[in-house]
Amino acid sequence: MPNRRFRFRLIAIGHRFGDNRGVAAVEAALTFPFLVAVSAGLFEFGSMFYNFQLMQTGVRDAGRYLSRVPDLAAAEDSAKRLAVTGSILSGQTARVGWWKTEHVQISYRTTANPRDATTGLRNYRGADTITTIRVSTTAPYEGMGLLSAIGLSTIQIGASHEERYVGH
Repeated sequence: MPNRRFRFRLIAIGHRFGDNRGVAAVEAALTFPFLVAVSAGLFEFGSMFYNFQLMQTGVRDAGRYLSRVPDLAAAEDSAKRLAVTGSILSGQTARVGWWKTEHVQISYRTTANPRDATTGLRNYRGADTITTIRVSTTAPYEGMGLLSAIGLSTIQIGASHEERYVGH
């Protein structure tokens, strides 16, 4: 008789391990933190890419603006405002909340454009010298704070654009 009881207990224990109720809840509980982390990363990356595009558009607008003004030095502050806010007027809202005019740099490069001795042609259309305007920016990405929550240091977003000076 003691043998039968032992068999009965083994069958009862085996039946408990074969129960599938609640398995989906356990699997969901195990995968939920991973899904939240991946979703947060996608949102942060999307935000970073969107802000990069806004900054790239801003420096391109500033470069185009400077390529057409008669006095480059007088227009630099307006160009920086145009890059950051989308307007040359003061007091406008920034395209990206944490981007400032101090983050925008403007530089010029002069390239010689001599005539070829045999053909009389130039390498580039224009005068003896060609001026190229470079508008660039590098700013710390503040984002939504998810990068700092996982221990990453501040990411710098940079954008630049070069435009040939045409004048007015």
